Amino acid sequence: MKSMIIREANEIRKFSENFSRLCRNPIDPDYFLNADTVRAFYKKGRMIGGYTINSQGPLRYRQMIPEPVRSEAGIARYFDGNDACEITCFWLIRAHLTSQERNNVYLLSAVDALRARRKWIFGGSVHPKLARTQKRVLPNVVYRGPWDFEGSPAGAEVYCARWWQLFALIIVAYTSTSVMDRVKAARLALRRRWLGSRIAADRRATARAVESAGT
Repeated sequence: MKSMIIREANEIRKFSENFSRLCRNPIDPDYFLNADTVRAFYKKGRMIGGYTINSQGPLRYRQMIPEPVRSEAGIARYFDGNDACEITCFWLIRAHLTSQERNNVYLLSAVDALRARRKWIFGGSVHPKLARTQKRVLPNVVYRGPWDFEGSPAGAEVYCARWWQLFALIIVAYTSTSVMDRVKAARLALRRRWLGSRIAADRRATARAVESAGT
């Protein structure tokens, strides 16, 4: 798997089209062109994932929180002062990625977000599985409810972390997930080896039985 920060209009268009297949909320292409970072991932020349890091206001997640909730002091405080960025437009074709490669994508997204040098780092999703994964390192839920566009599901979430929280939690999460993946791989390898031994033993037993019957 290779990754690349993309700026060319043609690659931005491919990124936008791939993301739009997974998201019902249309995005102005200028959003990608003006973002801090648009990173795409490739395998065998095919784009198979990516994300956007943006600190240019107004932030997409802020705009998605409907009024009057968006203007409430408890939410507005995160965004006021131009001290927030967002990890957004996150998409992966999971079938083309190993578990470790997916872990690497999440790690790199955190690293790119930290490079934006903002106090607050935001994420959000309408997909519960992605939300659970991201909230391991962005644990502060800012908003839960429908997003401010037609057809938005009721379970959308926006969450965030201070930069130092993200820095600490991504190390813990990445290490833990990588270790668990290696344990699972080792268990699978042992199981395959055990099954292979059983099959070989059964074949030898069958061969001996046939040989005995022949005599």
